[in-house]
Amino acid sequence: MAFSFIEERIRSFPFAEPMQVHHLCQAMSEIAPLRLAEEWDNVGLLLGHRSAPACRIMTCLTVTPDVVAEAEEENVDAIVAHHPLPFKPMAKINTDSAAGELVWRLCRAGVALYSAHTAFDSAKGGINDQWCEALGLSDVKPLIAIDRPTSASSPDNIEGAGRYGTLRERLTAAEVFAKAAGFSGATRPRIVGDLDRPVRRLGVACGSGGSFVGAARRVGCDLLLSGEATFHTCLEAENTGLSLALVGHYASERFAMESLAQRLQTMLGSLKSTVKMANEAGLEVWASRREHDVIAVDPVSQNP
Repeated sequence: MAFSFIEERIRSFPFAEPMQVHHLCQAMSEIAPLRLAEEWDNVGLLLGHRSAPACRIMTCLTVTPDVVAEAEEENVDAIVAHHPLPFKPMAKINTDSAAGELVWRLCRAGVALYSAHTAFDSAKGGINDQWCEALGLSDVKPLIAIDRPTSASSPDNIEGAGRYGTLRERLTAAEVFAKAAGFSGATRPRIVGDLDRPVRRLGVACGSGGSFVGAARRVGCDLLLSGEATFHTCLEAENTGLSLALVGHYASERFAMESLAQRLQTMLGSLKSTVKMANEAGLEVWASRREHDVIAVDPVSQNP
């Protein structure tokens, strides 16, 4: 059974305290405090034994068959996925469903799974903050401030979802669009609104950001950058004078999995003086090398 396999792996390490899953959970809680997650979200350690070894760690945007195959072949101990699996409660875990099969394969391979999702979106230094830095925003604030009490809440520590700020340089919507596409590597970006419109105040909501359109209008944004939005949301934005720059869901978030891997490597690597590394192999953290955007570029539009 998968769980006895995990216990055997734990007992097989000769050191008193190898790098373990709970160390990874602690590091992630510092990077993206789970109290920042939306109430509907499924975050934290979703799969695995907290005392299991965690020396080979892989980050990814979404757990897919390619990601699971990579984890199996590379003897990964733990995956940090942005999108949770499962997202909704599962009454059964079997191979009759795509999600069930992925969970079952991870269990059999003894791979732990952690997700921070909306907590990482909203965290200081998280995905939306990385966008703000890349686009050159100043005086950055959350589009939707947290309205529930937190232990770290203070006038100087405003927390919440999405971001908005003021561009440090004068740009048109087209120039913001080009800058965003270049930063994220977007191959199929779309824009709603006048390309020549001057943009001074810019909003950011990674992933599927249609629900932030109203908030962006209320704070006076000229343009909202996101991954995707529905057709009717795009109509609403255009009708109310808000431009949208949509770089694609994958492109709006995947870049942060690379920086997250580097950050975890540094944070967990600093524990080497206090935590004996399993099998003396050291720690290795990387972003999935096989993950890709499932929505392909239109081959017709790519022809000269």
